[in-house]
Amino acid sequence: MRIRLQGGDVTLRPFDFAEFDLVWNEETRDRGDFDVAWSPTDERAKDRVRARVRESGSWRDQRVLDLAIEVEGRLAGDIQARRDLEYAPPGLFDLGVAVFGDSRGRGIGTMAVSLITAFLFDEENAARVSLSTDVDNVAMRRSAEKAGFTFEGVLRGFWVVRDAPARDYALYARTRADHLAGLS
Repeated sequence: MRIRLQGGDVTLRPFDFAEFDLVWNEETRDRGDFDVAWSPTDERAKDRVRARVRESGSWRDQRVLDLAIEVEGRLAGDIQARRDLEYAPPGLFDLGVAVFGDSRGRGIGTMAVSLITAFLFDEENAARVSLSTDVDNVAMRRSAEKAGFTFEGVLRGFWVVRDAPARDYALYARTRADHLAGLS
């Protein structure tokens, strides 16, 4: 089943393979999207991204759901839901989201997070959905809170970016009780 979610002007949908070049670009690789250690000539990394684009819209290995964020007929970002079936109990999900360039600051990330979170609670029986972001990413932190997520603390030294010191990340979560209470 290919998943497609709609809310307001935002649509979460499978990537069109023609969008591969928009996903495989320097800006995307610099952010670390699609979990790729980037190099413009790394064919294995490029193949992994091609596979993720091709398999988007449904659960890959029952662990990862990649969706494109579309606004007004154009690609505006990507969102991912992840679950670790070997490590965590059923019902725990983690989100990753990236809104591209000029699409930022328009509420698109908040709507995308809200749509996928509702889907996870309503269709995938989520008990808890979490997301984390760099402590200095004020826009994403605000977006998480607007989508009904609660700040739970700081993950110290959580994210290593190339040769820089590990970055602290802010952890947010939303529980099934929050969802059922309609908190947002």
